[in-house]
Amino acid sequence: MKTFLFLVILSLTINFKAIAQNSESDSVQVRVSYFNAAQNNNKTRLNWKVVCYLSYANFEIQRSTNGVDYTTINTFSADKIRCQSPFDFDDQSRSSRTFYRLKVGNKDGNYSTSKVVVAFGKDASFEINSILPSLVTSNVLLSISSAAADKAIVFITNQQGMVVRSFSTNLTKGATELRLNCSDLAKGMYVVTVKNSNLESRVVRILKM
Repeated sequence: MKTFLFLVILSLTINFKAIAQNSESDSVQVRVSYFNAAQNNNKTRLNWKVVCYLSYANFEIQRSTNGVDYTTINTFSADKIRCQSPFDFDDQSRSSRTFYRLKVGNKDGNYSTSKVVVAFGKDASFEINSILPSLVTSNVLLSISSAAADKAIVFITNQQGMVVRSFSTNLTKGATELRLNCSDLAKGMYVVTVKNSNLESRVVRILKM
């Protein structure tokens, strides 16, 4: 029981962080259309495009080595005309797996946060970017980044360790988004496991309400 309560609290905390990172009020008049990362030698090239209805938009490029703790590595502003064209940014001397996200907003501090992308460097692997929402009533969106095109198997396991659902899927190079139907699952904690062709596994937890 104590273990279950701990996992419930953990999931609530993760969900709160996800909501905070993606907090978007109706007053935010700039949105990220796409955000990509690609690594070449020892640098990562980020590129993105926005839809903007502001005179000026503020940008924050954020980086993380663990996908949880982010540091802002660059900030700048752009006018409405500049925002009509794509942006790019080179992060130098990054040869290991690195997570990136982009925050865009206005001068009043209202912002939106892009999805997380991963640059893998020399580590040919994959990562689970996010699963939203972590408190589930019906469907969840599972985002995965892969260093190369690959095949994977997704397992959903209940608290008793039984696999209640599994399916195979193709991972594209870059980001892959999968919609999981959890509407018929019983209430409780579940573990979502993704295993690639090299038998590497990544795990994330959800709570079915």
